[in-house]
Amino acid sequence: MNTEGALVLVVDDEARMVSMLQLALDAAGHRTLTATSADAAWRALASAPVDLVLLDVMLSDGSGVDLCRRIRETSDVPVILLTALSDTVDRVWGLEAGADDYIAKPFSPRELVLRVGAILRRSTERARRPVVHTRRAAGNVVLDAALSLGRLGDRDLHLTPTEFKLLCLLAERPGRTVPLDVLANAMGHEGEGWGARAALRTAVYRLRGKLEEPGGGVEIESEHGRGYRLVIREPGR
Repeated sequence: MNTEGALVLVVDDEARMVSMLQLALDAAGHRTLTATSADAAWRALASAPVDLVLLDVMLSDGSGVDLCRRIRETSDVPVILLTALSDTVDRVWGLEAGADDYIAKPFSPRELVLRVGAILRRSTERARRPVVHTRRAAGNVVLDAALSLGRLGDRDLHLTPTEFKLLCLLAERPGRTVPLDVLANAMGHEGEGWGARAALRTAVYRLRGKLEEPGGGVEIESEHGRGYRLVIREPGR
């Protein structure tokens, strides 16, 4: 699917990095907005229909991870974090905050363009795909694909787009193990490399925390080396 012409917000406080990102994105046919601070990025998001955000983790006026968390409270616009190669903690925190992907510095312009294109295609396909059988229930979890809404009993789960996709896959086949590569691909990570598995583990960890409920409900179990499954528990067990 053609994603040329997408508007990408580039958020970085290093002028050389901003220029490099703009050149790569422009060459791929995308349009760009730029911001050199978290505050400027927030204003840009409020003023323009941005299709994707490229967000550096370290900004002069705060953390890109905190900004990602703030964005995710009001929008499902795709966010790709730019991190230093050794900042494993920042990558994990970013995924927990709702980022769709991350790119470790240094990276090639070609890698950047390919990652951006992949995320934009998934976002566009999801928006245009007809919704069929919009509601799904597994135990006391109810998922509404039309609204991208998940509830546990009478409680809103406040799922990120990535968490919602993973939970939908698990809820399609409760009690059965969903392979790692299927879950990783749903998150936009092809294959079963270290980065894909780390991102998946982080997302599952977040989901487990949101599904916790005293007295029963549903749980996510892991099958080492194979995948994860959603298990429905009877109340009190």
